[in-house]
Amino acid sequence: MERIDTHCHLEAAAFADDLDEVVRHALANGVTGIVAVGVSPVDFNDQCRAMAQARAVGVSAWGAFGTHPWWSDRVDIDQALAGLEHQWQSAERPIAVGEIGLDFAQPGLDADVQNALFTAQLDWAGERGLPVILHERKSADRLLYWLRRHRHAGGVVHGFTGSHQQAQGFIEQGFYLGVGGAITHPGAHRMHRMMRELPLDALVLETDAPNQPGHAHRGERNLPGYLPENLDSLAELRGMEPEELLERVNRNTRRLFKNRLGYNAAP
Repeated sequence: MERIDTHCHLEAAAFADDLDEVVRHALANGVTGIVAVGVSPVDFNDQCRAMAQARAVGVSAWGAFGTHPWWSDRVDIDQALAGLEHQWQSAERPIAVGEIGLDFAQPGLDADVQNALFTAQLDWAGERGLPVILHERKSADRLLYWLRRHRHAGGVVHGFTGSHQQAQGFIEQGFYLGVGGAITHPGAHRMHRMMRELPLDALVLETDAPNQPGHAHRGERNLPGYLPENLDSLAELRGMEPEELLERVNRNTRRLFKNRLGYNAAP
């Protein structure tokens, strides 16, 4: 059965020297597909090359392109939208727009600039019916504010760690919640409780590799091949067999990306 990592940064410098081995490790652990998520137009070419490299090794790879809020002081709205438009016109068309969003925990970033950059990209995605991949840190309420006021095609809140009430707000807006390595930490009691209670039809799996490793890999580089560990932790919390849970999550993933996933398609 397919296993899809819905959030991975294949172009990251941490993978520059051994991407083939990283992808082979993912395959060996049953990961058949990776959504490669961008952070800045500056890196889109590297992202496309990394996706092609992953495909050559044997993993399906699809691109989400966007400007991350951490780049909001270096990439203006015109540059961000030009980068999206270039990808939209290229052979490597996006299946989603992301990673975009708001980060009010990162020092030195202007909130007004972030809001303007986010809503411009949200509008661009909404006009084309593309889902968005959201970055959220201490910004869930503001993201929900904008989602309720702008046309959009849903998406996923990546690495969600907010409150149950906020989770319900995103679900009501047609969003899925990304379940990553945080769920594997034994002390994450609030998250464990929430993941038991949220509707299963709202959850998808991710790693955020090379970032946010799970409990067994603290202090290490995260890998897309660790995705089954997140699946196993979620299955245990839900009282389900992993394969049963995976079947449900796969349906969610395909709905999230609106049937744009095609295996080993030429870029």
